[in-house]
Amino acid sequence: MDKIIEAILDLLPFGEWLIAAGLNEKQSVGFSAILSLTLLYLLNEGRKKGMAHYQNSKTAKSLVHYTYQEVQKAKEYFIDTKAQSLSPTIEEELKTGTKFIPKVSLIDHFLKTAFNEKEESDKFYLVLADSGMGKTTFMLNLYMRYYSVLNFGRKYEMKLLPFRDDKILDDLKEIAKDKKKASKTILLLDAFDEYKGLLPPKEPDGLSNDERFRKRLDEIVELVQYCREVVITSRSQYFPGQEKEDFTLKVPKYGSNGFHVLAKLYLSPFDEREIEQYLNKKFGRWKFWNNKKKALAWNIVDTSPKLMVRPMLLAYIDYLMAAKTDFKNTYEVYETLVERWLEREANKRKHEVKDRKKFKKDLYAFSRLVAIQIHYIRLNSGSFSISYKTGKELCRTHDLDLDDYEMTGQSLLTRDANHNWKFAHKSILEFFLAKEAIDNSDFYTVFDFTGMDMVKLFCREKGVADFILIKGGTFLMGSPESEVDRNEKDETPYEVKLSDFYMLEYTVTLAQFEVFIQITDYQTDADKNGSSRIWNGKEWKDKKGINWKCDVSGKIQTEKQHPVIHVSWNDATAYAKWLSEKHNRQYNLPTEAQWEYACRAGTTTAFNTGENLTTEQANFNNKIGKTTPVGMYKPNVFGLYDMHGNVWEWCNDWYGEKYYEECKQQGIIENPLGAKSGSYKVLRGGSWNNYAQYCRSARRGNYAPACRFSYIGFRLVCSPVS
Repeated sequence: MDKIIEAILDLLPFGEWLIAAGLNEKQSVGFSAILSLTLLYLLNEGRKKGMAHYQNSKTAKSLVHYTYQEVQKAKEYFIDTKAQSLSPTIEEELKTGTKFIPKVSLIDHFLKTAFNEKEESDKFYLVLADSGMGKTTFMLNLYMRYYSVLNFGRKYEMKLLPFRDDKILDDLKEIAKDKKKASKTILLLDAFDEYKGLLPPKEPDGLSNDERFRKRLDEIVELVQYCREVVITSRSQYFPGQEKEDFTLKVPKYGSNGFHVLAKLYLSPFDEREIEQYLNKKFGRWKFWNNKKKALAWNIVDTSPKLMVRPMLLAYIDYLMAAKTDFKNTYEVYETLVERWLEREANKRKHEVKDRKKFKKDLYAFSRLVAIQIHYIRLNSGSFSISYKTGKELCRTHDLDLDDYEMTGQSLLTRDANHNWKFAHKSILEFFLAKEAIDNSDFYTVFDFTGMDMVKLFCREKGVADFILIKGGTFLMGSPESEVDRNEKDETPYEVKLSDFYMLEYTVTLAQFEVFIQITDYQTDADKNGSSRIWNGKEWKDKKGINWKCDVSGKIQTEKQHPVIHVSWNDATAYAKWLSEKHNRQYNLPTEAQWEYACRAGTTTAFNTGENLTTEQANFNNKIGKTTPVGMYKPNVFGLYDMHGNVWEWCNDWYGEKYYEECKQQGIIENPLGAKSGSYKVLRGGSWNNYAQYCRSARRGNYAPACRFSYIGFRLVCSPVS
């Protein structure tokens, strides 16, 4: 009996305090139980009153697109949002690399400065951030701070509208009707990347995703141009490498010949101090009984610093703490979140569910089916939710044993005010879609990645790559003798005609190559010979113990979205053979002609950026001194990243110094394969450590097939499915 009482005292709060106050153990159990029940009752009543007050408040009536839970969650652990003029992705290390970039309190900036300027200057603002960085949380808190009783400087009406709403255009047109009223309205438009107008139409419009984004943004800005101020949030994927580029709008400035420029701001990742503030809010600064939990949370932060700078992931830190693991990538974090969610739902219904294992399996299957269904609905209507009826039908047709209340929870999958099913965060939807793409190559092949950058990230982290269709055509390969810095004699121009082909949008990453090694136990040339070549600051030298796992200095590369290096031509073709067998489709290194055609993307200049290349457009000239993660810089017109700089890329061809001259004499060459034999294989693109002249579209490099360096990687191509 004593042991039972001790166990109860351990579970109930107040027990130790009551004993210390002089009560015996039995009395302590009784009083502790009474106090606990009373506290729970008061908390529940407070929640009900708070919800009732909210539903009758001006805030609720104006924030009709957000649920009570969404608003409360946004307020609960909010840490003042900081912003900066440069994208955090410029810095390789999110946690420590941004500490020298000036940051401002974004809400204070808008409330004290931007919204109260006597003369019109910046009027349109674009707030950019990656997934999970708190864009919606910022917008909700900006709105609530604006309508706070302490905001004595409030002069205008404010409206907050999400682009996920199907009727967003109707709402904006209604606002635009009355120009006088619009001029006294501050408009907050959340999650532009979720706007259905960004999806490719069923009838091709001839626009790239970037061009469509720009066009739709111009349309929205033109529609709301008479509003006092307009703040738009979006994921930053549509603006890679454009931090310092002006974004001139079509809207003219009042009383001026000029046009408005879209002011771009980037949400800052949390630094260590802000993480500490968040954990203190969550676990309490002085709540010593939470010290163990806080220590576990800090352990996760310390072992996964690049992941835990995202407020959204910190919000789920309780789930991650239960996993007791070091997270190597974002996919592993989300995988754990889903597993913990399933476990929580199963535990919550342990008295109702007979077979917990089956319940978890069915709930996972339902979530995945909902994600796939939402994907197809989104392509047709732009919506990110499914109806109650559709959800029930999914359960019935797939023989899932789930009741209505069992299909949703407070974490990942929820029902909105209209009883539609949706995911609590878009990135969770993207995780399930990535899971389907990883497991189902047919789904992956036809998947539309437009606006789904996290699906791309998850797939890359799991070794699945995204290929872009390159429409064939005729072009002049090589370069004229007059081209600046063209010192070689092996670039004689000749006409080439190419068929359609697919090319990887990025070079193969360390994460992707690692999957190949883990499955096949393949030994690279660096593994077999025990070395690779690195730059020691003075010269290139062989260094022992270096292989595909290493960075440019020879240390183990911890950031696995960098291109894999220290790989030979032999290693690259072995990877292509493995991938071909895995997907039952033929993958190869690109021919030299395919590579140059794809790099040029219709241009005839020295670079696909024009006659010049800057270090804001590509990683070269040893400015950074190492590789950068794939996709950091703006892609070319074909949507291909890092075609100039970062790493040299292996091509399939044997190198022939006179090959171009021989081809020129034959007229138009169709799908050339390069010299028939040779001692060296072709390399293209230049690298992080080369001058611009080596990064030219026509520049040819060459090395023996077994060579490996800290500046050589590769990407693949494949033919269209017939």
